[in-house]
Amino acid sequence: MQNVIDLTSLTPLQPEKPPFKLIKVSELTAQPKPIDWLLDGILESGSLNLLFGEPASGKSLFAFDWAFCIASGRDWLGKETQKRDVIILAGEGHSGLRRRMRALEVKHGIKTPDNLLVSEIPANLTDHAQAQWVADAIAQNCTNGGLVIIDTLNRNMGAADENNAKDIAELLNILDGCIRSMGLAVLIVHHSGHGNQGRARGSSAIRAAVDAEFCVTKKADSITLGCTKAKDFEPFKDMEFSLKVTELGDQWHDKSGQPIASVYLEFKGEASNTSKPKAKLSGRDSVILHTLYEAIQKHGIEPTSEIKALFSGFDTLAGKDKKIVHLDHWRELATPRIDAETPDAKQKAFKRARAKFFDSKLVANFNDYWWPI
Repeated sequence: MQNVIDLTSLTPLQPEKPPFKLIKVSELTAQPKPIDWLLDGILESGSLNLLFGEPASGKSLFAFDWAFCIASGRDWLGKETQKRDVIILAGEGHSGLRRRMRALEVKHGIKTPDNLLVSEIPANLTDHAQAQWVADAIAQNCTNGGLVIIDTLNRNMGAADENNAKDIAELLNILDGCIRSMGLAVLIVHHSGHGNQGRARGSSAIRAAVDAEFCVTKKADSITLGCTKAKDFEPFKDMEFSLKVTELGDQWHDKSGQPIASVYLEFKGEASNTSKPKAKLSGRDSVILHTLYEAIQKHGIEPTSEIKALFSGFDTLAGKDKKIVHLDHWRELATPRIDAETPDAKQKAFKRARAKFFDSKLVANFNDYWWPI
């Protein structure tokens, strides 16, 4: 038994300890380091960002416009960009994205740059193996990568629960290890909370982790973009936009030969934060407003696709059965109940009431069709 080695007498090998380095803070402050902006004042290189809003509020329109401008090196509203590769992890089919990107070509007057890429299928970013496949595809196709857009969070996180802080933490760890480790910025497109437009849906761990957060809200025909969190920079003032409907060109027709249209964002200026006090309704006003509901009940129709595209609220759970009514039907019910002496006075009272309701954001209208908000 002389060939038997007594293992108990051997000193166990200790794994080599990685160095844990400490540096002087004075070395960090000795040289100023300006923020490396992908999109000046909005998206920082290598940062983690969240863009949220209600369904059909226009949040993806902002993400696509930023993607288009960064990929082409164009300014966005006078804000400089770095020309870098951009990847969109799309959660749905390409038909809607195709039309939105074509609308941006019309808006900016150039073709979509070849360094703007989109995934064929959603990515499960809560799975390490699948996230690494995404990272490998980015490394192979994007030699000058700058931004990855996740549109939307829910469609790109597999079976994980967005309300579970542990699942969100796992997602963020994977994004850090597979995507941001390559120096890429990430923009997560997400939905606002149920019944609360001012916060993102799901676990608050998302907001806690991001470097910047942006909120999109839509009221009537106005869309507002605000910065609700900026960790290391001064947040910009709220900006107001409207949707611009545009035809997509000679080759873009449906099966019946009708031209296909889509929308892009048109800048209106700095949003006003001074909200008008709600007007007090008189007894006459209340009667007129009540007849709008009656008119919808008797003569209401489904909103057109154009109205659904331009106005929020119709695609929510509560708004799926919402109807609109033509002005003539509303007027027909309202004017006989207005306590005025002459037909002309009744018409003027009806017109004044409509204007008051609109200014108080009680109603919306488009092309002579009206509905309560």
